[in-house]
Amino acid sequence: MVSGNDQFASPGSPVANPLIAVVVDQSGSPFPGASVTWTVTGGGGAVTDSTSTSDADGHAMMTYTAGSTPGLATIVATVAQVWTASFTVHVVAPTSSISMKRAR
Repeated sequence: MVSGNDQFASPGSPVANPLIAVVVDQSGSPFPGASVTWTVTGGGGAVTDSTSTSDADGHAMMTYTAGSTPGLATIVATVAQVWTASFTVHVVAPTSSISMKRAR
């Protein structure tokens, strides 16, 4: 993976940065044109699309939107059931502001 792992998001909100996996061939060189399947395997939420294609640098990109329940979400990128990369997103409920008045 290149970037996007260990991000934080509020329930129902997209992550700030896309999930980016790098696809390489057997010699470690970027592999353009690979079909990458993206699946949310835990924690709910959704990806923008179920597949993306790696670019000239081997990068495949996807956007994730958190589910409604706080916790950990896991998104897996797979190429031809041979290669996988797993991303974790921390879904954190926003903190509410509480104000207190002094009793008289």
